[in-house]
Amino acid sequence: MKTMIKVFGVIVFIAVISLSTATAQSAQNIGRITITEIPARYDGKFIMLTVDTGGSGARNVAWGTRTINGTSTTINLLDWVTDQPTTINAGNYGLNIILAANMSAIANDQEEFIGIIMARALSGETVSVEWGEFMDMTN
Repeated sequence: MKTMIKVFGVIVFIAVISLSTATAQSAQNIGRITITEIPARYDGKFIMLTVDTGGSGARNVAWGTRTINGTSTTINLLDWVTDQPTTINAGNYGLNIILAANMSAIANDQEEFIGIIMARALSGETVSVEWGEFMDMTN
C-alpha cells in the first residue's frame, strides 16, 4: 500500500511539473506586437510589420498590418507562409515597419516611413515596442 501511495505521489508530482511547464511555455508565445509612442502625424496611416529571425541569413517568420489609430497600435501576427494567425517563441528577432497611405502605396514604393530594429528580445503574449527603437531607413 505504501508503495502505491509513493507511485501515485510521483505521478501527481510529474503531472504538476508538466502542466506548469506547458503553461509557462504558452505564456511565452508572442501573438501580438504593440507599437507605442507613434508620432501623431502618422495617425490614420497604414502600417505593415514583419518579424524575422535576425542576423545574417535572416528569414521572415511573421507579419501583420493595421491602420494606426492614435499614437499606438497593436498588430496581430500572421504566419509568413500561410497568412494564418500565429505565435512565435520568445527570443531575439528583427522587426521592420513600413508606413504608407495604404497597401497599394507600399507596393508602389510610396512609403512615408521605413523603420528597422536589427535585434530585439521579445517575450510575453503581447510585446510592446516603442517607436523610438526603430532606426529610420526612409530615403
